[in-house]
Amino acid sequence: MIHPTNWTLEQSKATLGALRSIATLHGTAQMSAEEAQLLEGVRINILHHPEITDAEQNIHIKPAELAATILDDEHKERAAQLIALMPYATRPYADNKTYISEKFIEALGENMHRMEDFLGARQKHSQNMEYCALRKMGRDIFPSLDPDGQYKELMKLLKDSEGDPEEKARYESLQGYPDGSLGKAFWSFYAQFDWPLPGDPLWISEDMTVRHDLIHVLCAYDISINGEYCVSGFSSGNSERFNWMIAMLGFTPPYVSTGAPFNPADFTTAYMRGVNASHSFVDNWDFWPVLEHQVGDLRTEYQI
Repeated sequence: MIHPTNWTLEQSKATLGALRSIATLHGTAQMSAEEAQLLEGVRINILHHPEITDAEQNIHIKPAELAATILDDEHKERAAQLIALMPYATRPYADNKTYISEKFIEALGENMHRMEDFLGARQKHSQNMEYCALRKMGRDIFPSLDPDGQYKELMKLLKDSEGDPEEKARYESLQGYPDGSLGKAFWSFYAQFDWPLPGDPLWISEDMTVRHDLIHVLCAYDISINGEYCVSGFSSGNSERFNWMIAMLGFTPPYVSTGAPFNPADFTTAYMRGVNASHSFVDNWDFWPVLEHQVGDLRTEYQI
């Protein structure tokens, strides 16, 4: 479920106050435009309290105050997950914002060790979205400098990558798969943009992006901003473990938006398409056995 249920006005104010505290370093720094957009989206679309004014969002809320306001387990868990995402609203990521967010999470009783899978998935999906944005700039961007540090974590992955010739050859072989097959469609998806295939030194790990790109192919979502929103929406409905986290990353402007508006109807449609699919493609899908199958047959089989 994307939305927590029945947030009270005081719970919403406290959660927004915690998010604002992270963004502004407890009122000592100016929040970015992206962070302001995310707070606005959370206030209206997630917490459903559009009447809360900026003045009512206490930027000096302390972790203990948040914990005293949110007492039930469901809202503690959802607030903690939202707070865990806040430091990732802008790039480059800031350790001091992560530190503040973790103090709020601990105050809610959400033990950081129990959130390790969630935090690891957050890192994976955020890097995936960075890669989606970066590769659209063209192959030449990969060896380039990143003077603003906007993609520093991803650039380090690329710098450290040595490639895997056997893996690259395996993906190159998809060119010979039958027309209409998922494998051939995946190869064509990469070839049309001249993107490096998995195993190329200018590419990151198979686990990081292949399932994401197969969703592009299976669901016929293009690589426009709205297409990326739809992949995020489908993934959030289809994941068996991290649907709330993926949905929130989909709402976060820096990852998939460079000015185009968010289309809630398309996102929700894609979300329900993921929910209603007969199979999960996001977490641990073993896709190689079906790459020879026809895309149309798979859409019917998987009810997408």
